[in-house]
Amino acid sequence: MEQTKTILLTGASSGIGLEMARILATRNHHLVLVSRSDDRLGPVADELRQHTSAEVITYAVDLSEPEAVEHLFSFCEARQLQIDILINNAGFGIFDEHVAIDPKKLRQMLQLNVSAVAELCQIFGAQMKRRRSGIILNVASTAAYQATPYFAAYGASKSFVLCFSEALAKELEDYDVQVSCLAPGPTDTAFFDAMDPKQIAEGHMFQKAGRKNVRTVAQAGVDLLDYGGMTRVVGLSNRLAVLGNRFLPRSIVASVSKRLLKPLDTKVSAQLISLSWEIQGVQAKVNPTSDRSNIRYAFCVESAYFIGYTVQVSKQLYKV
Repeated sequence: MEQTKTILLTGASSGIGLEMARILATRNHHLVLVSRSDDRLGPVADELRQHTSAEVITYAVDLSEPEAVEHLFSFCEARQLQIDILINNAGFGIFDEHVAIDPKKLRQMLQLNVSAVAELCQIFGAQMKRRRSGIILNVASTAAYQATPYFAAYGASKSFVLCFSEALAKELEDYDVQVSCLAPGPTDTAFFDAMDPKQIAEGHMFQKAGRKNVRTVAQAGVDLLDYGGMTRVVGLSNRLAVLGNRFLPRSIVASVSKRLLKPLDTKVSAQLISLSWEIQGVQAKVNPTSDRSNIRYAFCVESAYFIGYTVQVSKQLYKV
């Protein structure tokens, strides 16, 4: 992206979106920053204007509301903004049993994570198609690659973003419009602030120590804009996990996800609850409430067994 572009970025007031805005502003692009909070967008715009020469426009709108996308499009049209790059970054998750989620919050999450992404891609994608130029970057998650118990609707919404982005990429590639999807794992942002710290304490998959640096994730997204590509999973360990999922039955992957994601129950954390897994004669005893790292180890062993088994079968079938 050597030329100056007009970039519309949602979820720009914090986290991955804020870091992307900071990186892109240093390149003097014209930024249209979108977030639901005008109070938070203002300081972000002031920071970028102070430290860069980028032109920054802000628009506060809650994209979890059904009419919000139309309002945002009307705002851009009224200002005669030609959006060269669309970055759909806004989103949130609800960490709980699905049946216990507030129905209003569930609708808002699905509206933001699913409907708003599809609508924005449709409206601005149509303009890009007519111009035969443009880039769309949708932010999904590694949660998109498997069932995510206790994060069920969120994971499903990101599966939509992943599959939708890859399909849209093929629809628009003949019109020189690039569509890419970024899939980060747990990232050190305010995304986890709404969760009970006791439920994601030491040993849980979402614990702070296991989260990726937000700047690294944002840079991976900007690299996708620069160099193209359909999908990028951020981090080697995440890429290996995604690869491992392909060699395992979905029921096993879902069971492992359940053990990794289940909220820690402080009432029973002192109890000795063990699981014994028989993996081709090797028994791995793990304690899911006190040492989640053992579960990850057992998952790796199990993955290695299935991969090795697949290789051996392939050799017998194809005589390689």
